[in-house]
This record gives sequence, structure tokens and C-alpha cells, in this order.
Amino acid sequence: MIKRVLIVEDDPMVAMINRSYVEMVEGFQVVSTAVNQQEVLEALKKEDIDLIILDVFLPEGDGLTILRNIRERGYLVDVIMVTAANTIEDVKKAMAYGVVDYLVKPFEAARFKEALNKYRMKHEILKENNISQRELDTYYRDLQSEGEDLPKGLHEKTLKRVIELISREVGRVWTLREISRELSVSNVTIKKYMDYLEEMKRVRVTTTHGNVGRPEYNYQFIS
Repeated sequence: MIKRVLIVEDDPMVAMINRSYVEMVEGFQVVSTAVNQQEVLEALKKEDIDLIILDVFLPEGDGLTILRNIRERGYLVDVIMVTAANTIEDVKKAMAYGVVDYLVKPFEAARFKEALNKYRMKHEILKENNISQRELDTYYRDLQSEGEDLPKGLHEKTLKRVIELISREVGRVWTLREISRELSVSNVTIKKYMDYLEEMKRVRVTTTHGNVGRPEYNYQFIS
């Protein structure tokens, strides 16, 4: 199902860039843009919005005020906050109002994509009427993975990319080569991350034998 996105940004050029970032990710579509709270509320009334990309600094009011007001009106739409500032106070306020992610300008397309995938992960877990403790733990572990103490040679950013990829399709079995190709990372490097995830009981591993007799590793994310 296509996720419908509202971009709230007063700079037309930045709004256009954000639109291009959104539409680079399969399954997302920008359906409207807004520059102030009134336009945001009108869009929420008229459109079925799944996700808001919300800038903090706007000519009329600010994104944090808009976020608070839409929550007070009962809108549970997911929000990714975007800002040129990164004060702890603003971050705390945004998190308190339930943002999915918080992007500090300037950011790269890859980081924007990461935020969309984080939203997608949350949506997939929370779309069921009933949710298990294990699924909640998986979601919150992924959000907090930046703080993990990883073995030497492993990097948090790459680990997150691996997890986001293999957790997208529930039940899918991934080969080492498929993961390597999707992330443009060598088989040898990906094997180290998959060994770590196996040790942490985040993936289920099976092996088959290829044409030359070497084992081929297959991985299934444990949700």
C-alpha cells in the first residue's frame, strides 16, 4: 500500500528536494505540501495522510507548535521532524510528541531514506490489532541500536541498514549475495554483520550448497 506523505516546508526549493527524496523510496507518494498550520489542518481534513515531513522553522508559527496542535486535535499521523537546529530542548519536545525521527539539516538522501524505512518498520509492526511483547521489543531495539556496543570492525550505521533491509518483508529469506547487492557492501563484510545478528538471535540461518559445493547462507529476520 502506498504511504501518503504531506511535506510542510516554506522554502519551495527545499520542499522540491524533500519531495524527490520521498519519491526515490518505493511505496511513498507526496500528496500535498503546506507552509503553515492552517494548510496542514486543511490537508489532514481533505487527504488521508500517513506521514508528515515537518520543518521546525516556518514563517507563521513553528513546526513544534503545529505538532502539538495536531496531537491535541487527535491526529495520530506519524511525523518526521526536520530542522536546521538541534537543541536538546527541541529534540525532547519533538520526541515527547511522538515523532518517528528527527533530521538535522543538511542531511543526505541516504539518511532521509533511513527515516522513511524507520517509519515503515513502525507501521508494519503496529498495523495489527494485537502486538506481542517480542514485536515491541524488536521495534524499540532497532530504534536504540545507535547506542549498542558493537564488536570491533562493525559500524552502527551499516548495522541499521542491514536490519532495515532484511526486516522490510516479513518472512522473506535473504541470501548473503542479495543483501550484499542491495546495500553495495562486500559479501565478506555482510557475513560479519549477519554472524553478529545470528549471535544476537535477530536472524535465523540455514545453509544450502551451491554449484561449486560451497555453502550458501540464507537469512530470515526474527520479528
